[in-house]
Amino acid sequence: MTQRTENLLGVLALLVTDEMNAQPTVAALAGPTARAMLNAIGQYPDSSIEVLREAVDLSHPAAVRAVAGLVDAGLVEKKSGTDKRSVALALTASGKREAKRLQTARDQMLQRIVGQLDEGERAVLESLLIKILWNETRDPAHAMQLCRLCDDGPCLKAGCPVECREQGLPMPARSGT
Repeated sequence: MTQRTENLLGVLALLVTDEMNAQPTVAALAGPTARAMLNAIGQYPDSSIEVLREAVDLSHPAAVRAVAGLVDAGLVEKKSGTDKRSVALALTASGKREAKRLQTARDQMLQRIVGQLDEGERAVLESLLIKILWNETRDPAHAMQLCRLCDDGPCLKAGCPVECREQGLPMPARSGT
């Protein structure tokens, strides 16, 4: 039987997911997959569809369809890849603006939620999240999937638990901020 802590974590996960999915956006980004793909292309510019499909856990055909929708919407452009068979993907100016808008909305929502905690509670939460994420990261593809919507700047600066685990590094300490 589910314990209260697990139940509360599940409710918080739904709250965050529901709020992220409720963000008004252009039609091409109506679903969470397209938003994740847009963010992944921004995080890994000039990557191939194959690399990006791992970041959002899609089959190759589904990733091709998702990218086609983003290209048709003018959010993503295709460039020549490393060989004649591959395509490199990059955000257009519109894609960069939309990715930034979605990231800002995500940041504001998460700041609102975590902002209800005092400094000591934030420190405890951060330590617990580091431990959970470090232990739950399975492999490089899973690491990309977990961080597909992240603003990677703060985590990489302080030591991302997902990236540390994926690279075989020890669990990072709390950032102290």
